[in-house]
Order: sequence, then C-alpha cells, then structure tokens
Amino acid sequence: MMQRKHLILVPGLLAAAVVAVACRDSATPARSVAPRPEFWAVSAACFRMTGGGRIDKPGANMGGAESPTGKNTPGSRDFATFGFQARPTACNSTSGSGHITWVEHSTAIFGGFVLHGDVDTFVEVASEYSGKPCGRFSGPARAKRRDTGEMVSVFFEVHHACDEGEPGVGHDHIRMLICLTTCDPEGGNAVYDRAGLLTGGNLQYHRLTGRGA
Repeated sequence: MMQRKHLILVPGLLAAAVVAVACRDSATPARSVAPRPEFWAVSAACFRMTGGGRIDKPGANMGGAESPTGKNTPGSRDFATFGFQARPTACNSTSGSGHITWVEHSTAIFGGFVLHGDVDTFVEVASEYSGKPCGRFSGPARAKRRDTGEMVSVFFEVHHACDEGEPGVGHDHIRMLICLTTCDPEGGNAVYDRAGLLTGGNLQYHRLTGRGA
C-alpha cells in the first residue's frame, strides 16, 4: 500500500490547507514509467497546447507517477473536468496567453468550484514518462464555490500538460495547482493539487506557425 496526499481548499478558510491522506494498492501502468524527476528542467517553448477532458482520483504508483484508475462512481464525484488553450506569445518567450476553465466536482473539496484563469506564462518541461515536450503555464484566476457562490482571487499553475499520443485517455496527463500567491515552481505552496492520467478527453501539442513562430 502507498500513501497519496491531496492538498485541498478549506471551505470558509481560504488561507489554510488540509492534507487528506488516502491509501490504495500500487499498480503498474501498461507502459513503462520512468522515476519522477526530483526537479523539472524549464526552457522557452515553441509550441502551443490545447485540450479538455477529465481526471479522476489518481492512484499512487512506483516513482510517484500517476496511474490510470478508470472513472469513479457518479456518487463519489471525486473527479475534475477542464478545458484550456495556452501558448507562448512567441518562440523563445516565456510570457504566455490563453485561458483555462477547471471544474472540481467533489463537494468535499472547497464545496466544489469552477475556476477561470488567464495564462500569462508558458514554458516547456519534459514528460516524466517519455521525455516528450510538455507545456507548463500559469497566471491569475478566479474560483467560485459551487455550494455558496463565494468568489476568491487565486493563482493557478498547470505544472505539466503532456500529449503522449493517441488515444488521450490513459496516456495524456495533467497536474493542476492552485495557490493563494504565485505558485512555487514545484507547488510547495499549493492549497489544491490534482493530477492524473486522463479518464476522458485529449491533450494536443501544436507547433507554432505563422507570426507566432
């Protein structure tokens, strides 16, 4: 058995974080998994990312990599759905543009919430699985609780969004961080942290072309 930690937003106490620890059997994905790097090398990007889909409660795995679990039962609502488009403003620039919508469906996490964020940074990191280029992007956001309608200003970071090929389900992976101030590079100050392989949808890598290249 291996432990997994969720950092979650606390209803009514937006400056605090609660650690909820879950335990499940470790599992080995069908494809080989490289150990999670201790740090992620960052460089300027010359591509853009688009995507949308769903990730469910992930399972801890050897090396810390996310493992596919299939969709959770409708009653648990322990999943998130999302859609985004993000890009650098030009090749070799770390400034970015774009937008993300992220919906947390579990009412146990901040009452469930809908986040809308604007991308102002975009860089390249390498996939922990394959070494392929992945997008990391961040910026300011507004989150609205689904149970009370309360709005709060936060910061988000998509720590990595990786297109690992087709189909996206069970291959592509994403990690979303939400912070009360600008997120630390590896999310040490995150109050929300959800990551996993897609259980629905797809992520797409696109080379920059035209005036953006």
